[in-house]
Amino acid sequence: MDIASIFTATQVPVGLNSLWTAFGLALAACTTCLAYRAFFSPLACISGPFLNRISNLPLQYHMLRGHYHWYSTQLHARYGDMVRMGIDHVSLSNTADTRRVLATHAFRKGRMYNQIESNGYGVNTFSTVDPEVNKLRRRLIGDAFAMHTMRQVEGLIVESGASALIKLWDSEIASQGGIARINYFYTFHRMGYDVIGELAFGRTFNTLPTGDMELIDWIHDSIKLSILIGQAPIITKFLWVFRRLVDSTKKIQRLVHDTIETRKKLIREAGKPPRVDVLQKFIDAKDMETSNVLLPVQLESEVRLTLLAGSDTTSNTLSFTIMNLMHYPEHYRRVTDEVRSAFPDTSKMISFADAKAKLPYLTAVIYESMRLNPSLANMLQRSVPAEGAIFQNCFLPGDTQICISISACHRNPQLWNNPDVFDPERFLGPDSAERIKDILTFSSGVRACIAKNMVMLELYTALANTLRRYNFSLPADSMYGPHRLDRNEIPVEIPSSSFIVTGPTSPKAHCWVNISRA
Repeated sequence: MDIASIFTATQVPVGLNSLWTAFGLALAACTTCLAYRAFFSPLACISGPFLNRISNLPLQYHMLRGHYHWYSTQLHARYGDMVRMGIDHVSLSNTADTRRVLATHAFRKGRMYNQIESNGYGVNTFSTVDPEVNKLRRRLIGDAFAMHTMRQVEGLIVESGASALIKLWDSEIASQGGIARINYFYTFHRMGYDVIGELAFGRTFNTLPTGDMELIDWIHDSIKLSILIGQAPIITKFLWVFRRLVDSTKKIQRLVHDTIETRKKLIREAGKPPRVDVLQKFIDAKDMETSNVLLPVQLESEVRLTLLAGSDTTSNTLSFTIMNLMHYPEHYRRVTDEVRSAFPDTSKMISFADAKAKLPYLTAVIYESMRLNPSLANMLQRSVPAEGAIFQNCFLPGDTQICISISACHRNPQLWNNPDVFDPERFLGPDSAERIKDILTFSSGVRACIAKNMVMLELYTALANTLRRYNFSLPADSMYGPHRLDRNEIPVEIPSSSFIVTGPTSPKAHCWVNISRA
């Protein structure tokens, strides 16, 4: 056999040779793509972990795990005010940059909100990416959350909120022999949902006195489904895998629909609304510019949003405030002294107006708690306009996704001294009003939280009245408190998770206090 024959006999088959060629070309294309993303794209000038330069997987992983708030904060602490979070995702932690993005509709809501709209919620004030839709909805429902409306319904809020909470805790203290061990997270949550029930559903859900968590479980399931779809739209093809989450979402939809129909029936029968509340304001809403009203599907979407977002934000802020006061006893003593000195008569509930006017240290405590533990700490995504934009001397091309991290903004050491320390003193003194402007818990600009007044009214009335009436202390077996410090001698915070709103990860284990009558 000659050399030519040997070569011919050992030749690679034509089909296999073509396969190897295709594989090599694909590998070269993939390598070129990754190299471009990492070193040559317009975002290559932005610092960040190498994997984030070539993939969105780290960002999606931390979003799905509920860890975006601390993940982004850690990256900003290492890399500075702007961090590469993904292929075309950039995070900002400079408050001036953040306000610029949030100030106008030029930076529209990002891609993930398109997926949230497809989760059966319909378009609502929070999810819509269309600036004109947002403007119209705010004109329609803004009056429902205006301060003059909140003053009208303050009695409902206090009755189903602080008053109901006091009744429950007094009962617990009596039944437990003078000192009650209570889980503040769950009681604040049940209180929050009962308040929303009164305002947006025409009745209390009665979760606080009964301890029934079924509705709250439905809501949390629905929020999780929304996050999953927002980060991985392909999940919509496999919803059967998430049957419980889907069923919970449908139950909320039925609850909202039935509530609206019941209210409309009462109006038809009586010839007038039964009372003024948020639900009635939604039903009566009419835009003075266009004469538009909320269509049935739009009305249901806004009521559903109020249920999903209007209670967790309040209850989580209350929970983190108690946590911080327990971790910093000197601030707890000062705020309780202030409340009890200003309002010694416990036979009368402290109103929102009185608390805000006469309790400056409580105000400082609330804002400092919202700084350290913002209830809206998950990613706020915005798209760079088509012409691009410059941040931190780096050009961001159009459609770059800006991932605003409120947690990172609130812990930026260039803006806040000792940013990881709970220090209400930041919000006292002549510059306190300017300091408050740097708190982004309710977002900022044209898409700021429309229900801020409702949340603040609940926070002031719940905290002022409970801090006056009860002594709080940590149980002896508390895992977290002033006794557990990090390497910087700062109390270790209770671990938290962020799924749209942010709260304690394991409240059953970590959110216990002892209370007694003051």
